Amino acid sequence: MRFFLLFVLVTAPALFFLLNVANANIEEEGIGGEKEGVVSLETRLEFAEEAEREIESDVVFPAEASDDDFDIKDDDEDVSLLYAQITEDLKPFLKNKVTREMTNRARVKYGTENHRAFGFVWVKNELFLATRRPSREFNGHHVQLIYEYFYDLCEVFGKTKTREEDGEMSSEDGSKLPPMEMALSTFDYNPPDEERLPVLCFCRDLEFPEETGCILHPGFGFRYNKIDENVYARKEEFDEDFPWSKKDEKLVGRFTMYPRLGRHAEIRARKNFVDWAENRTSLEDGFLDVKMYSKISLREHMEHKYILHLDGQGHSFQFEEKLGLNSVVVSEKKLFQTYFSKFLKPKTHYLEFWENDEKPEDVLEVLHYARTHDEEMQQIAKNGQKFAQKYFTKKARLKYYRELFRRFAEEAMAYEVTETPENAIRICCPGHACEENDIDVKKYAEENF
Repeated sequence: MRFFLLFVLVTAPALFFLLNVANANIEEEGIGGEKEGVVSLETRLEFAEEAEREIESDVVFPAEASDDDFDIKDDDEDVSLLYAQITEDLKPFLKNKVTREMTNRARVKYGTENHRAFGFVWVKNELFLATRRPSREFNGHHVQLIYEYFYDLCEVFGKTKTREEDGEMSSEDGSKLPPMEMALSTFDYNPPDEERLPVLCFCRDLEFPEETGCILHPGFGFRYNKIDENVYARKEEFDEDFPWSKKDEKLVGRFTMYPRLGRHAEIRARKNFVDWAENRTSLEDGFLDVKMYSKISLREHMEHKYILHLDGQGHSFQFEEKLGLNSVVVSEKKLFQTYFSKFLKPKTHYLEFWENDEKPEDVLEVLHYARTHDEEMQQIAKNGQKFAQKYFTKKARLKYYRELFRRFAEEAMAYEVTETPENAIRICCPGHACEENDIDVKKYAEENF
């Protein structure tokens, strides 16, 4: 009997995927309704056949196991729960290992032909940029995102030096990572890629994750939004100032008018929900406080038990921010997969609505249940906050990056990186003396951002 249940748990996701593929439209529209980058039905069937052959995967996520696997252990230093995502992401490249040609093609495709990406190299204990020097002229506002990633990579590889209280310079662990190189996309949503080239992405399509070679990672939003300083480091302050008993029962949300990319783009745009919420005339009006372009502070958010989350073009980092506020995050059903999403459970760490692409009236049912199960909601808020404090902090993210890069270099790459690529530019990390042609990360960021 146990064997049968285990077989069902392991095979069900793949069988569900096969059914979706069989019903897929031959001409699924890409970003903005364009046909470019479309994955044909034949290609999807090839993906499905590969998934079927790999049905006996040894990767078991908590969502496919028991509820006990969602428990966060007492060891706050252990973030290995998330490493199952690394195993899943690297699996395609264990069979067909990453060649130098694949890496070069990924650099060109994502970092040269596209302004929303770059390629980096870690070799001889130095970090290099292997694509063109970032600029506003070429990269637009993504130049800032690229520099946010430079800061992150400097810390991952132990190249950021910080001055301790005694005046000595010290660097974090990471310098012993093996030589490696990758492309990193700064785009919110990467369209289908038939080549499935390896590229770091912070989110991907949840329904068809195999349509790209995306390898998930924490992403720029933590640093860009200063979530560590503004949220995670202030847990005790927030808990004391905003105890559950003093929060009201409104669902609050403030959003900018980002369009949705990918599938469901028109139906699941933020504006659709806000228009629906603002036009309601029923008795629930008093429980919905949702607006566009009307900002409120984090502290004002925490006055409410329920905080609304709607993704933007792709996954929005506001989710990681809101999860740390000790209120219940009420999120639309996820369309995008992140490096942690398979380990979060609705009704355990947050609440979920908008189960299908019809109008989102089911949020009212979710709120009605929430208001009549207050103790359960308080526990969900605590669970979400505890998850964020354990797995989203800078220390946890650095561990994830280092495990990912180590395994990518040792398990997925078919070649060794021994020399600095031609025309590569040294990334001079904070705390180091920079030469004239280096990318001075700290100086550029201070002068331009």
